[in-house]
Amino acid sequence: MAKIGSTSTAVQQAKVISQKLKKNRDEKKKTKDFLTNEKNITINKDNQILLNKLVEISSGKWSSVAPVPKKQFKNRNHSTTVKGPTSLNMGIRKRETERIEKENHAFAKRLFDK
Repeated sequence: MAKIGSTSTAVQQAKVISQKLKKNRDEKKKTKDFLTNEKNITINKDNQILLNKLVEISSGKWSSVAPVPKKQFKNRNHSTTVKGPTSLNMGIRKRETERIEKENHAFAKRLFDK
């Protein structure tokens, strides 16, 4: 009879341990879910900041290519507009800027689609 009593005690202890392990797993899962949500919130905030910067860049706020200054002088008969000094690679820089803006728009579109 003593053996049966010790077996039931062992079964009860095993149940208690099993319940503690389950509780521990549940707490770890909740912690992991919380951390995952926090990470996603941080990523979304960073994405929003980057998207706002892309929009500002594409609107020209951060344009690295300055507009060409125009000089005016009066001739006796009529006034004409003469461009100031221009860079030899202005066309290349402008095309590169347009290419970057297209890539930024495509990137922003992919962000919005998700």
